[in-house]
Amino acid sequence: MADLRRVLSAPSVALVGAGYAFATLSIVADVQVASLMPGATGWMAVVVAGLVCLLASSSFAELSAMFPSSAGVRLYLQKAFGDRFATAMSSAYIFTVIAASGAEAYVFGSVFEALIPRGPPVWVYMVAAFAVVGVINYRGIELSAGFQNALSLIMFVFLLGVSVAALVQFGGRLENWTNPFATGATAEGLISAVAVAIFLYAGFEWVTALAEEAEDPRVIPRGMAGSVVLLGVVYGLLNLALVSAVPKEVLSGAKPWLDGVNYGARPHVVFVKVVFGPYETLGLVAAGALSFLASMTSFNAGILTTSRFLYAMSRDRTMPRVLSRIHPEYFTPAVAVVTLTMVALVSSMLLLLFGGFNAFTFAVAGSEALMLGLVAVCVMRLRRKEPAAERAYRVPLHPVSTLAIALIFAFLFVTVFLTPQPEARVGLAIYVAIVLFFVGYTLGVVPRLKQTASKASEARTRTS
Repeated sequence: MADLRRVLSAPSVALVGAGYAFATLSIVADVQVASLMPGATGWMAVVVAGLVCLLASSSFAELSAMFPSSAGVRLYLQKAFGDRFATAMSSAYIFTVIAASGAEAYVFGSVFEALIPRGPPVWVYMVAAFAVVGVINYRGIELSAGFQNALSLIMFVFLLGVSVAALVQFGGRLENWTNPFATGATAEGLISAVAVAIFLYAGFEWVTALAEEAEDPRVIPRGMAGSVVLLGVVYGLLNLALVSAVPKEVLSGAKPWLDGVNYGARPHVVFVKVVFGPYETLGLVAAGALSFLASMTSFNAGILTTSRFLYAMSRDRTMPRVLSRIHPEYFTPAVAVVTLTMVALVSSMLLLLFGGFNAFTFAVAGSEALMLGLVAVCVMRLRRKEPAAERAYRVPLHPVSTLAIALIFAFLFVTVFLTPQPEARVGLAIYVAIVLFFVGYTLGVVPRLKQTASKASEARTRTS
């Protein structure tokens, strides 16, 4: 059977991680964070969440160096807690993230529907986006990585440029951007904002699934840390720029803008329009380009990383065997790529029919917080179970730092579902439903898959 190719460098890994985390839906989440904080202090919650994620990345770095496998987080959980727990929790993790692609596709399509009033309906843009990304990922890692690098660089340079332009024009309006406890605000509000801000970084750790395609095992930890730093700078600056140019009530959709349009699902459109001022047409083109870049980099990185994860699970006999097939010409997990593209497309269509895209912000933030905490616990357990195992990288200040990471993310996991917005409870229901489904899958389907694989292996042995 063909193997995956080792071609990825640290900058490529950083751009995959950052590009995955930054989607059009992230701008909506950045506005949610700003709404939970007084004045223009939302950037502080973004920075605090980034520092916490950077600390958490050290746990992934240690385990990725120990187990450089496409199985990534599933292998870490398996080594620490056993196979059943690992299969159920890691499957729920991957499919929560993929299901959230539907929310991103909805926002992506709604932006273009608003920008082109006489154009195609929303679903056409959604199908086109997934089709392009599916084909690119099917055709090879070099093509998908090159696509990711080019689009991510353009997107982040544009975001930094438009944020600086906004602050130059409107920064003088900011009355409070340094005191998170002004006007009676409490620590509870800051904690809720940090919990939601975790969503902004969701996906940076998925690059561990690319370990079998990295030039060197050290590439993954370096690229992962680079993606968190890049995201912190971009999100923090954008948060400050957004509220400097447009009132929070308009960004969140609580009130329409002066043109009578409600921009709640696409706050970046009104933001870019305001920044471009008299050049409104150019601003609309820029808003469309930003949506395209954010969504395509997120879709591309999402399929790129999660397909390797699904491929590894299939190889370990916890998913159908067909998902581990490598394309003989392109050296990609082609069946896994097609499967995940279809799952994301179905999710987006369901969301188009039933609505509720905001709830996925909370479902993904909760899933992310739980997994980051669990991986820190994995480090603690494996330090005791396998003290002599070779570790190319070690979490500094262990066990104090790893215990702190686990407790922080356990607290944030609870907090994210206790935030005042009603979508938080819907997000919790979505996440619990996905977890329960994969608990049933682990107990009912996986044993049959392993039994079938075992019989096939015995038959091949007898034949040979």
